[in-house]
Amino acid sequence: MAYLIEHKTQVIYVTASSVNQNGKKLKIVVESRPEFAIVRLAGARGEFPIAWKMIYEVAMRHHAENLRLEGNAERPHSRRKKKPDQ
Repeated sequence: MAYLIEHKTQVIYVTASSVNQNGKKLKIVVESRPEFAIVRLAGARGEFPIAWKMIYEVAMRHHAENLRLEGNAERPHSRRKKKPDQ
């Protein structure tokens, strides 16, 4: 009788967004692994492994940029008031 020492799990996410490749719209598929994620297009051959650390760093940069842009959008634009002609 054989025993499985290491439990292997695989989580696959198929996103709602799609990308055009050669005139076809293909869904983005993300496969979760312990140390990295694999990003590929459904029905395409290429796959791209990305370390979770890199994904986190990119997300932090984008979050900081989004906060800055939201702050700029909420701030009223100051205009110089015209002085009445005297």
